[in-house]
Amino acid sequence: MKKACVVLLVSLVLTVASSAFAATYYVATNGDDGWPGTQAQPWRTIQHAVDTIAPGDTIIVKPGAYAGCRIELSGTSGAPKTLMAETVGAVTLNALGPTARHNGILEVENYDAAVSYWVIDGFVIDGINKTYRCYDSRSTYDKMNSNITARNLTVYGAYMTGIFSAFTNYALIENCTSYSNGEHGIYVNNSCDNGIVRGNVMYSNTSLGCHMNGDLSMGGDGIMSGWLLEKNMSFNNGSNGFDADGVETTTWKNNLVYDNASKSIHLTCADGGCNPRYDSILNNTCVNKAGSYYVINFFKGKGSAGKRPGGNNNTVKNNILYHYETANQMRGSIMGITSWMPTLQSDYNVVVDRFAVDDNKTRYTLAQWRATWSKDLNSTLCLDVNALFVDPANKNFHLNSTSPAVNAGTTLAAVTDDLEGTSRPQGTAYDCGCYEDW
Repeated sequence: MKKACVVLLVSLVLTVASSAFAATYYVATNGDDGWPGTQAQPWRTIQHAVDTIAPGDTIIVKPGAYAGCRIELSGTSGAPKTLMAETVGAVTLNALGPTARHNGILEVENYDAAVSYWVIDGFVIDGINKTYRCYDSRSTYDKMNSNITARNLTVYGAYMTGIFSAFTNYALIENCTSYSNGEHGIYVNNSCDNGIVRGNVMYSNTSLGCHMNGDLSMGGDGIMSGWLLEKNMSFNNGSNGFDADGVETTTWKNNLVYDNASKSIHLTCADGGCNPRYDSILNNTCVNKAGSYYVINFFKGKGSAGKRPGGNNNTVKNNILYHYETANQMRGSIMGITSWMPTLQSDYNVVVDRFAVDDNKTRYTLAQWRATWSKDLNSTLCLDVNALFVDPANKNFHLNSTSPAVNAGTTLAAVTDDLEGTSRPQGTAYDCGCYEDW
């Protein structure tokens, strides 16, 4: 007991000491790397700054345009390092740093060790259509990065992905905007666990708004566990709004997803270590345009991927799953897998009159879906988008006062507020979808 107390005391002393001696440094376009990095005598380059500071220190970058950097040195759990714009959106990184290795403007990687405990905040990263990725954080399965935060970034124009995070546990990607990239808006991958993707906007990317990939072929277990994706907007992307390959025990909640070319949320196993299992899709508003595929799509892996574990105990509740293409009844709200259906929990959603299993092999009306699988017994059928939303033509997906989504949900312990922070419920029961309006 005495030994434990001493260890705790030493830990507290070290934490207090590191906070007490933490320093703030500055970078400015009129600075000099030979100066001390004070506000009066700032450094000139971000690369010099990230190579110089100690755990607990903060770098503040003055407004202007700069080359990016490569971060190779870690902070600590009690004293993370911070790289931040003095004013969010007023600092643009638009050229490669001097030590870039992956053609990324802002890279976080060390070949010899993990890089952990950084906060990167407030930058605009211009991919200029030549950069492979704007933000690139990566490691290897045996040297996992951890606790890297990317916050308040605006990234665009990358040849591939805007925000890329590989082999990084406890990643936090928050309040970022990623658009017009040649692949995905946000790409988290390679067996990383316990991350959060929150409050981001992803649009007009060539492929996916947000992609999660276990990447078994890259080493590790190929499974991504324990993620939270909440309060994001993903729209007008060239494929799916959200895509998950080899993902388990993960929650999508309070997201607004619309007008993507294929699915709103797609869960599968291609290169992942498991098929989707114990995943939850809760209180999302998903609107699929005509010509797209099913709103929520479960797809069993092909070949050896189909034999990997999973497919069980997934939950779909309190969502709005609207599809414009109801006239020919070829597309609809949910696509399931026959062998996964017994453990699928799907209910209290607002849906259209089309469901299916096994990649559209067998299609059902809502009545048939209920009779065959006992799913969505308390869900609400709605075929009129204008009855649901305030102004869907102008992408206002708040609920009308008479919307069939009002008070149509059920209480969920995992969902206590909505996309805008309004507490649930406001009425007699939860509203379906990402907004709690009435």
